[in-house]
Amino acid sequence: MQTPVDHRIAFVKTIQHIRSVTTKVISNSGPTKALSAPDLHKISEGLFLSAVTHWEEFCQVLLITDLATKTDGILRRDVKSFRTKNASFRLAEAMLSHVDHPNAFYDWSEFGKICSRADSFLGAGHRFAPPPPVPPATKPSQSSALPKATVDELAMFKRIRNSIAHKSDKAWDSFIKLVSAAPFSLAAKQRKGITPGRFLVTQQWGGKVVLQHALDTLEAAALALVP
Repeated sequence: MQTPVDHRIAFVKTIQHIRSVTTKVISNSGPTKALSAPDLHKISEGLFLSAVTHWEEFCQVLLITDLATKTDGILRRDVKSFRTKNASFRLAEAMLSHVDHPNAFYDWSEFGKICSRADSFLGAGHRFAPPPPVPPATKPSQSSALPKATVDELAMFKRIRNSIAHKSDKAWDSFIKLVSAAPFSLAAKQRKGITPGRFLVTQQWGGKVVLQHALDTLEAAALALVP
């Protein structure tokens, strides 16, 4: 079975591939290029959805692996030995799958829910736990948990994802509120004709277009969870 490091390496390779494709698509779009602006916007939506979906899969398989292997989790704490080498992985997957799997499944798009799931199935100090408060005048210690700023960005990614995948009034309203607030603060005139894809490749976030910033955040988050 693959280790957490194996999962992280595979995920980072996927993000790097998506980043490479993003660069190629952007460089080949424009008035005199092969791709028009609508082409770029539509492709960017697909690339963003792919990145976020792979992040959800990464978190899921990471929690399953931890449950199957860590002795302070409820599975190995209660079961000392298994009949076969892979039995613990099969049981861990069954425990973390929806009762109606594969016809229904848990939502892995909210990091807070993943943390709560880890609280229930793993021992204290699991990799998904939020970092402890930092006392004044001290430097933060190394931690595999994600900082609050990253968790907040993951929540923002979900809102963008929903605006692409769901097309519901609720998802669209959430997206418009997102782009209207900091750090984007788009005025009504700037929001006219906006689409998620257009937003992803025309707006800046941390000195890069939103799509590139999101890819960087997801890669950094994976490296934080699995150093």
